[in-house]
Amino acid sequence: MEKGCIQLYYGDGKGKTTAAMGQIVRCVGHGFKVLVYQFLKEPTSGEVSVIKALPGVEYIANEGQIPFLFNLTPEQQEYYREIFLKKFYEVKEKYFTGEYDLVVLDEVIDAYQLGTLPKEELHEMMDKKPEHTELVITGHQYGMSIDDLIERADYVTKFVKEKHPFDLGMPCRTGIEE
Repeated sequence: MEKGCIQLYYGDGKGKTTAAMGQIVRCVGHGFKVLVYQFLKEPTSGEVSVIKALPGVEYIANEGQIPFLFNLTPEQQEYYREIFLKKFYEVKEKYFTGEYDLVVLDEVIDAYQLGTLPKEELHEMMDKKPEHTELVITGHQYGMSIDDLIERADYVTKFVKEKHPFDLGMPCRTGIEE
């Protein structure tokens, strides 16, 4: 890759992960090497088996069931924070080798806002990004400012929900939302 940039996809609208997965497909189509980690997600979503099967993609998976952190006791939250931090440091070490053309940190903004990873760690990844690596970060915004992330990004796309079946009680549907 020539010069890598930072892409930030955020908001409460559907499509952030889908956009990131599309970016992976485009990069792989050009023979690029890709690293993917999905924070706060189980590796059972429909895109995972396809992404893992693509040549040049390294997918780092969480293990076991991943509950919503805000539904847990402080002790349970700390247990999962340790799990996510361990995976994050694995990703970070690989990222700084500079051998990946694209690195996708899906839902990292959620982890960032929920205190699952230290803010300065994500800042460092953005500020010291290997020159030829494209970094894609995604996530929701929980009413907290992410101006520090927006300032560091080259592309910023806000996904805004105007209407969603979840608001009427419809659960996530296999093949559409998961």
